[in-house]
Amino acid sequence: MRSLRFTGFMLLEYIRSGRVALEIIATLVVFFVFLRRVGISMNAEYFFSVTGVYAPILTLYTTAAFIGLGDRPQGYVLLAHGMSRTSYLLGIFGSAFSIVAGSYGILSVMAALFNRPLDLNIFGWMLGTLPLLLNIALLAALMLMLSPLVFPSAWRLTVLGLIALAFSSNFIGGPIFESLPSLVRAILRAVQAVLGGPLVPAFYGFQLTVTRDYSSMTAVANILAQVSLLIALLGLAIYSFSRRDLMFSDGAP
Repeated sequence: MRSLRFTGFMLLEYIRSGRVALEIIATLVVFFVFLRRVGISMNAEYFFSVTGVYAPILTLYTTAAFIGLGDRPQGYVLLAHGMSRTSYLLGIFGSAFSIVAGSYGILSVMAALFNRPLDLNIFGWMLGTLPLLLNIALLAALMLMLSPLVFPSAWRLTVLGLIALAFSSNFIGGPIFESLPSLVRAILRAVQAVLGGPLVPAFYGFQLTVTRDYSSMTAVANILAQVSLLIALLGLAIYSFSRRDLMFSDGAP
């Protein structure tokens, strides 16, 4: 209940401060530029392709904004009056997730009212929405974990370095990769495969959002993998936040 109350408090603070204006503007721009398209109907694949890209981008901004709200000296007052660190962190996470999910919900309602995808019913919308919301939650949890509020600088740099190494196959390839010694190439491929494993559920989740194909057990397994990864990220963030000394930023907005 404390987490829910703090989530409501953060949402109210976010709305009253006017920061939510950017999400409102972004939602309207995406709808009228990409989804409204006068005289051109859209199908379900196009709708989920647009929202599947838009929602994670919005998550980056919104989560960073809520981390800024939480990373303030005023947080000492709340934590000193009985709020646990777990509730505090989950409140920030839940607030950011609620805003992005709300933006996606508004886009869905506006699309249904003004340019409904003819091949999309409520059941298909639910099938596409589930992995999309999980991807939003995963990205918000990752950003929260990598924030100055939770991880110290050394750990943040380490995790970011590992993520960069997992994506290095997109940047190191062709003649550059082939010029490396065979042993180095084998080790690099193995490291990329190991580090890229946790990223697979998010990428497959986007594909599942677009296709909404649950005919194989792979789709169900990926949903479970997304949920498990989300629990792991939040658990690691909560553990790190509870173990370190509180160091709120004086310069946070």
